Amino acid sequence: MVALYLLVGCSNPEAVLEGDVVAKVVIPKAAATRTVVQAIVGDDGTLTYKTREETDVRLLGPVYVGAFGELDTVSFDYVHPAMGPVLSGTYGDTFPYGGATVGRLDFACYEAVACEVTTGRFADYDQLLDYFKNSLGKPVLDDFGVEVTSGDVMEQWCYRYFEATSEAEMSFIGEDKLSFTEDGDNFVAEVTLAHTARIDGLKLWAFMDAPEIVADQIDINGSFTTCDAGSGREVNGYGANFREGGSYFDVLNAPAKYLQYGDWVSDDSAVVHFDEERNQTNDVTVNINFAYEEQ
Repeated sequence: MVALYLLVGCSNPEAVLEGDVVAKVVIPKAAATRTVVQAIVGDDGTLTYKTREETDVRLLGPVYVGAFGELDTVSFDYVHPAMGPVLSGTYGDTFPYGGATVGRLDFACYEAVACEVTTGRFADYDQLLDYFKNSLGKPVLDDFGVEVTSGDVMEQWCYRYFEATSEAEMSFIGEDKLSFTEDGDNFVAEVTLAHTARIDGLKLWAFMDAPEIVADQIDINGSFTTCDAGSGREVNGYGANFREGGSYFDVLNAPAKYLQYGDWVSDDSAVVHFDEERNQTNDVTVNINFAYEEQ
């Protein structure tokens, strides 16, 4: 197995303390099985709604993966990174050694979907529009309040908004950018934690922030607890005054702050080992297999 890491460029002949840590993330299809909401547009423009159960990888929100010195299996009803002293508030700092995401929060061109789009989930614009209308019950609206019904229309607006010339410049769209593949009853992805302390026995832990989906509160559907709507690039223009949003800075430092019903949490089985030169010596799987319930 050491030879494998040498071949892919993860060798560490100078025993540098920080470097890449690689792992596989496995999450059951049950985590992507939700009661979704479909919006039906009437002839007069009014919306009615239907619900159904659906399994769809697009229902997986951002997966936050952290590297920690120790995990706590006692303080909560689920595995959680061990915390330092509680100096203020409810939770202490987990002091992660490194972190990464499988899909991250991104801005998809329209204010109406700020804080509601995860990268690595949509092959094209039509898939994104379908997700919002037929899984969240809220058709994507442009800056004039008109429904965006065509992927071509969204594509051209995104090119204009980002001053881009190709789909390759859109991080939230693309068949080649999809994060997960199917593997039996699971979805599987690879993750690299860059610039992570290479300490033997390092523990990896992760959680999936699931999108809000509530049949009688359509306006909040698609939102994520880890998204800070007051962050990101500020946009000011004719009829536009908003921020694009982005993840809170302390998601891995205090993950318990952001967990809510529908999220999924990993177990304590992902342990990374290194040799004397700090080369990773084992394959690591992060199993996100616990459905979080409100504490």
